[in-house]
Amino acid sequence: MLASPGHVGTPRWNGVDNRANKVEIHQKTPLVAVAVSLCARSAKLTGIFGPHLSPSAQILLPTDANYTEQVTTRWTVWEQPSFIGAIQPATEDDVATIVKLCVEHQLPFFATGGGHGTGSGYRTVKDAVNIDLRNFKSVEVDAEGNELTVGGATTAGQIYEPLYEAGKELPTGNSPCVGLVGVTIGGGIGTLQGKHGLMIDSLLSVRMVTAKGDIVTASKTEKPDLFWAIRGAGANFGIITSATYRIYDATYRGLVVNADFEFHGSLSRSVWDVVKSFDEYIAPELSVICSAGWNPIKKESVVMVNAVFYGPEEEAKKQLAGFIALDSIRSEISTVRWPKLSDAAQFGQEAIAACITGNHVNIYTIGLGRTDTDTFQTVFEKLVAFAQSHPGFNGRFGMQRYSTVATLATPQDETVYPWRDIQTQILLRNWYKDPSLDVDVDPFMEELRSLLASTSGFDQVQPYLNYTHGDEGPKAWYGASNLPKLTELKSKWDPLNLFGRACPVSLSS
Repeated sequence: MLASPGHVGTPRWNGVDNRANKVEIHQKTPLVAVAVSLCARSAKLTGIFGPHLSPSAQILLPTDANYTEQVTTRWTVWEQPSFIGAIQPATEDDVATIVKLCVEHQLPFFATGGGHGTGSGYRTVKDAVNIDLRNFKSVEVDAEGNELTVGGATTAGQIYEPLYEAGKELPTGNSPCVGLVGVTIGGGIGTLQGKHGLMIDSLLSVRMVTAKGDIVTASKTEKPDLFWAIRGAGANFGIITSATYRIYDATYRGLVVNADFEFHGSLSRSVWDVVKSFDEYIAPELSVICSAGWNPIKKESVVMVNAVFYGPEEEAKKQLAGFIALDSIRSEISTVRWPKLSDAAQFGQEAIAACITGNHVNIYTIGLGRTDTDTFQTVFEKLVAFAQSHPGFNGRFGMQRYSTVATLATPQDETVYPWRDIQTQILLRNWYKDPSLDVDVDPFMEELRSLLASTSGFDQVQPYLNYTHGDEGPKAWYGASNLPKLTELKSKWDPLNLFGRACPVSLSS
């Protein structure tokens, strides 16, 4: 949501206000007529697509008894798209056929992979055909050639064991249930980026279906301009059906140290001081993730710290001496096989929380170039006070500190991703069941984001695309210098503007 001039101390974000695109049924429209219209459009799917798809493809209608169990469920229902039905293609040709027929019959469509995408732009997808890619979850490891090829909807968790068994690794996000390709084309941050860079830096090629229904391959040598655009703005150019990555020999024999700490909120400033100590240098093998807020069950404020170190436990303890020295409520340091890292993180709760679907999750984000402990403390205290005064609200002030050594090794102009100098990713993640809380949560989150921006160390807003709220705008999502080339490529590959509803690239400069 865009900040209004009436919000004291809150700058206007130079972006787009997707509220203008919000479509609502007029009060005078009979609900029965609307329901009949939707049913009629859903029924048309079988007639339009059925004769042209492969035998293994499926068409699912909302009237089907098991519809909600068979389609991919979204992680958040906040500002979610709406569909008249789903088609589960079985082949690339199926995907191409669906796109062509949707264009021919003027049916909006939207492809679903892992279902974890967030952003206010998704609400502009209305009564669309859901191209559910759940059949595209293949995993092929070429250990000798150091390559991994996955389907367009393969989740991160599906590659863990195959890579480990091959003695390999790949930088991924921190949740096992998130779609691997979806995370990649937004940049792809995670605990291994200090060793291998962003996920887009390991991407070798993709196969995708374009707006014309063509199946193309994009890489550094084949359609290199399109490959450049995909690495950072990929959702704007087509539906990726498969992707090939460079993989690496597993660090420290595939073992990793997971360290968890829980501190009472009264120690929050001391925790921020330790976080700040990593501003000058953080080892490439180390990452530090914090999550702070109000615990409504215990009725107290808490700060959780999860640290990951790819190396021996003795060295990890030296790196984490600042946290170890604090008086924690509980702590746990253990060495695990890297595929089990997400199961161990945050005392075994991180993977569970990140994989529960159907929640109302409203996210804001900003990237920082420095740690300002006063700002951190102010944000934390305001968040705790807000939670106490809004029953049902569950919010977290999250920060993710990764090394930028490998990230900065890739030239800035090689990919679209514009903010390789971010040291700490801030994630303001809010859960609540009552959507009416949005009216209070949104201006409050804008206030916190502005506070963090004022001491970020950057002259402009630098968000991580996969965490964006949706109001930051193309300059913030993709970088101002990239927009002319992106617009040119958008006009070439998606002239009808069929893709990229969450964070759209404009067809005109």
